[in-house]
Amino acid sequence: MKIFIIISLILTILIIQSKSKECPCSNVELCKPLEIGPRKEFIGFSVNSTFYPYYNWDHLTTIGIFYSEDIEDELLCMAKTNGVRLVYSAFYPVEQLSNETYIDQWINEKLELVQNTFTDGLNFDVEYPITDPIVAQQYTQLVAATNNAFKSVNLYYQISVDVAWDASNCIDYRCYDYLGLSKASDFLVVMDYDMKLDGYYFKTCLASANSPPSSVLSGMVNFTKLGIDESSLVMGLPWYGYNYPCIGSNYTLQTFECIIPPSSYLGYNCTDASGIEINYSIIMNMLNDTAIQNGGVQWDSESESPYFNFIDLFSGTQHQMWFDNPDSLTIKVNIARTMNLRGVGVWNIDQLWDDHSLSSGMWGALNSFFKIN
Repeated sequence: MKIFIIISLILTILIIQSKSKECPCSNVELCKPLEIGPRKEFIGFSVNSTFYPYYNWDHLTTIGIFYSEDIEDELLCMAKTNGVRLVYSAFYPVEQLSNETYIDQWINEKLELVQNTFTDGLNFDVEYPITDPIVAQQYTQLVAATNNAFKSVNLYYQISVDVAWDASNCIDYRCYDYLGLSKASDFLVVMDYDMKLDGYYFKTCLASANSPPSSVLSGMVNFTKLGIDESSLVMGLPWYGYNYPCIGSNYTLQTFECIIPPSSYLGYNCTDASGIEINYSIIMNMLNDTAIQNGGVQWDSESESPYFNFIDLFSGTQHQMWFDNPDSLTIKVNIARTMNLRGVGVWNIDQLWDDHSLSSGMWGALNSFFKIN
């Protein structure tokens, strides 16, 4: 979500542009906030305003809006008909956390936006490093104040917070008040992706999994060790992978180790910044493209994740793709079920397009969270 934080700032402009319009749905009751209490969640983050016709609505409960365009009338009515909340992404500038005037104005603008567009709440996506406990507490207070303001208007408005994949060791220097945030909001969305952060001084960097289940599990356990109830945790999962260039020439299409260039991120030198994020549908198209030499999908038993080697068409050099598929997602969804978490989520649900043969397994993996034992 890193590149989308600016979108929340753009959304505030919509407040001026979208003074109370008439309900676009034939049934005006659909323009009221959804009056649905706590339930198991499937939150899908959306970055495209036009892909909603391809969504699987069987278990979807919330759509997080991460684009600046207006929400399509058809999407609004379709979502409400299916009992799905629409919530806006909410980025807040950390440097303004002590500015009460700014906070009050920001909350009022967000509330007005939600009311004027017949939507259902906010999803906080603040991903800045915070190491000062005072600032961390101020962020918690912002979320609490926002939640209180929204709930005072309608008890069913939803406020959620995106957090890093592990609550311990200040992952990504996000030393947040996680327990406080869980109490100040309806639930936390744990972003169980972009997890490749290998050491400060690794001499050799290797391509590896984006979202290994063992790390997903340990991260979730660390949240519960803080006293956070499992019913306040949603497991966010990726529908994308990373394309890594392999350094050197001593490779075959069956080689497991792919040495990648070092890439610095917050002091770490082996990170996913060495790769390029690729949508799942594009990955599948690459595998089916006869012009691209590849070694076929392999399975790494240690990280319980798929990968494959291929020859890049432009450079003629070997690359390695790590990604998630229905098999790897199901393993993690089963962890969520076993832990009795609040739910699951996806970044992002616009990556499958209209190919049912590709999308059914991915939707099915997430929907398996709701199966009855």
